[in-house]
Amino acid sequence: MADRTLSVWHVASLLVSTSCGIGFLLGTGELALHRGMAASLYAVATAAGLLVLAFAAPRFWKTGQSIWAYFGMLYGPTVSHQIALLSLIWMTGVLSAQIRGASSMLALSGMPHTASIVTIDCLVIGLSFMRLSWLSGLFAFCMCGCSVLLAYVLIRTHSLTAWLHAPASFVESIRAQPEVHVGLTLLSVVAMVVCGADYQQFPIDARTPTGARIGCLIAAVIVFAVGFLPASAVIASAGLWHLGTLPDPVQVVPRLLVLSLGTSSCIAAVAVVLILLTTALGSACSILRAMTDATATLPYGSRFPSGIHRTLPICAATLVAVHGQSMIGTMVTLNIVYLAAAGPLLGLSLFRLQVSDKAARHSMLTGLIIASTCLLIEWTLAVHMPESITLAIAWPCALIVALRSRTPSNASNDSGIESSCWINMHPDNHSAASPSSDSNVVRSSG
Repeated sequence: MADRTLSVWHVASLLVSTSCGIGFLLGTGELALHRGMAASLYAVATAAGLLVLAFAAPRFWKTGQSIWAYFGMLYGPTVSHQIALLSLIWMTGVLSAQIRGASSMLALSGMPHTASIVTIDCLVIGLSFMRLSWLSGLFAFCMCGCSVLLAYVLIRTHSLTAWLHAPASFVESIRAQPEVHVGLTLLSVVAMVVCGADYQQFPIDARTPTGARIGCLIAAVIVFAVGFLPASAVIASAGLWHLGTLPDPVQVVPRLLVLSLGTSSCIAAVAVVLILLTTALGSACSILRAMTDATATLPYGSRFPSGIHRTLPICAATLVAVHGQSMIGTMVTLNIVYLAAAGPLLGLSLFRLQVSDKAARHSMLTGLIIASTCLLIEWTLAVHMPESITLAIAWPCALIVALRSRTPSNASNDSGIESSCWINMHPDNHSAASPSSDSNVVRSSG
């Protein structure tokens, strides 16, 4: 079982740093130009996910296992390999957000767009070979500094009350958004927070189950409050500083922070760019190391050098980053691909419906193929598809594939098979196995 070393405040701070990454900061500012306070939907969904995680935290603590470790125990190593592959998909979205954010800041300083992307890719690959765990505190400090600067923007523009009234403004703005878009964003983000091993690892490592729950609740409150800062600052100063004229909307928050310190201060501009660039590089290196570990667990993955394990995820994330979709939209889209493949099997497990190992593998593969096909059709052929079409097709097909194996004889044997597996997940069992390699996912996210 993992060492129980994290206090309540450590659990809360780590969950906040995982939730409020550079993708969240720049992505919310990017959307705020056109959607207003509704751009904070990602932050609100993350806070809701942390609230749900708080109720499940004591169970995770007592078992010492993530949900996906339980899947591997239930269905075997092949399903674990498939989960590692699916983890690469959603982590590609997070990595692409870091690459796009960091490259946009270099472009803001005058570097050509293509050169900035290549430079960031090389820096991330190079830094990922170094042990940067001691820099985690610096990354958290940089994000905290950005939040303080955003609050200063509100004070300088006499708009601090806009942040205090942000929840009411958010409810009003969200009503104007398509219901399907709002529902899918909430579903994908909440599910990734609750089911993601990068979030579950912190409640598991808490000193007590009560501390795990309280830490999640504190993190939910902080993320909810901080989540409205970027949109509030952009809305308050968009007309004052003509932020809508920027060539890349991702540069809105960096430009806003520079202008808040004085338009003539070159030192302030360099400091802001360095702070954001350091944060983005740190998050990108962490997520790349996690993707490298996940790639190595795949069949035949150990036969290739570590450089290949790093280069392939960087190439995939770069292709996603240059596609042109918004940062938050990219992360949500790839989350949906992940959920399309893993969601049906998770639902069956929650309802304690046992399927065969072969059916579990085929179910996840069916969802993955359908979701990937829908994504490629929309991205490569520029065919607009309803946002709900991916899950509307993938989930029923994956469920049919999974349930097709439930013959009467299999159903009658479910209780015996399941009880032997579920006993390891029961809250009263304090001798659960240690977390699988999937629980070693990094402590940084969108």
